[in-house]
Amino acid sequence: MNESDTVTEEKTYNRWLPVVGALLVQLALGSVYAFSIFTGPLSENTGYGRTSFQILGIFGMAVAVFAITMIFAGRLQDRRGPRLVATLGGLVYGAGYIIASFFTDNLAMLYISYGVIGGIGLGLGYVCPLTAVVKWFPDKKGLVSGIAVAGFGAGAFIFTQVGKWIIQGSDDGLSNSFLYMGLIFTVMVVAGAQLLRNPPTGWMPKGYNPKSKTNGQGLDFEPRETVRTRAFVLLTFMFLLSATAGLMMIGNVTNVATYLDPSKTMLVFAQAQTIAGILALFNGAGRIGWGKVSDHLGRIKTMKLMFMIQALVLFGAAGFVAVKPTDEVIQFIGLTAFASAIGFTFGGNFALFPSTTADYFGTKNLGMNYGLVFTGYGAAGVLGSLIPGLLAGSDNGFVWVFVAVGVASLVTFGMAMLLKAPKRASETAETAQ
Repeated sequence: MNESDTVTEEKTYNRWLPVVGALLVQLALGSVYAFSIFTGPLSENTGYGRTSFQILGIFGMAVAVFAITMIFAGRLQDRRGPRLVATLGGLVYGAGYIIASFFTDNLAMLYISYGVIGGIGLGLGYVCPLTAVVKWFPDKKGLVSGIAVAGFGAGAFIFTQVGKWIIQGSDDGLSNSFLYMGLIFTVMVVAGAQLLRNPPTGWMPKGYNPKSKTNGQGLDFEPRETVRTRAFVLLTFMFLLSATAGLMMIGNVTNVATYLDPSKTMLVFAQAQTIAGILALFNGAGRIGWGKVSDHLGRIKTMKLMFMIQALVLFGAAGFVAVKPTDEVIQFIGLTAFASAIGFTFGGNFALFPSTTADYFGTKNLGMNYGLVFTGYGAAGVLGSLIPGLLAGSDNGFVWVFVAVGVASLVTFGMAMLLKAPKRASETAETAQ
């Protein structure tokens, strides 16, 4: 493209407005990470244990459907724009919560409403703000990806407190929490969606050289080309293994607290909700922090650093729960510290993987390309529920849970060592000649 053909920043929509819309959408959608506040009441209503796969599987189902929907939502928003698809996402996501409010003692309907319908709404709503802001900020992909999805972590903190307050406020608190939050989420996502739009074709910020920041040639890979690259395979499995640790922790804060001291259930529950909120804040901070670091240090170097830190934290957490300190203050401080560190590294995934996908495969088809990479996260939702469900019931259950996800983080670090920018098959053939 000639310089005279470039659409400059001053002639277009204010590129920070989509960021505002993205934050509003993501604040609402981040409520999915407040699921741990529901495990106790759902256990009482259904008769299944807090750490049972039946209860944790509801969250796992929502995450899995979320990831699968991202593929189709990404393609749809690439063709129709982010505003329409995000609006639809808000309506569907809110409906999932509202329907769940009528079936809080029916496990099958909870899977359908919160898991399937809510997961579809998540997938429709999540991809739109992220791809829109990355297209507006090709010069700051890591930072703006982090800002856009930081709302997801902050929303978990806010709605952990809101949901807890509603649940404790009445005899029918669980049902009311689903209903009221469903209405709130519908309004927030639909309102935020109206600020989303893609930049004009050919638009770029002043002074930005795309070849210096992307795969080196300003290429836009079609989805069918993307899935044939080694980089895609590695990114997807890296996302799966790295996200498993965070998803396991998010769904099991209360369960880990109870494991440390089962004799103080009510006190542990109250403390665990505070810890879950702090984890959510660090989750949001990690998205901005790691994204900013990656703009300066580079995506792959940042990933390696983050995965190694995550592994060390998880092995440290395994040691902590193995010791099972009896002092209540040490229990609270230790669990808070480890949960916060896990949340901080977990949040980095959502800044690094979309920005790396944009770097490697271009922004034209970013919605669907990232949706395909995001299937790794969907599988992590299932794995993050399955691991504690299988291992946490034994005497040293959560020790082995943390060891398992720590090993997974080390494997992810090894994969990052092999990651390189992709080339099209035709280019590889030309190079060989």
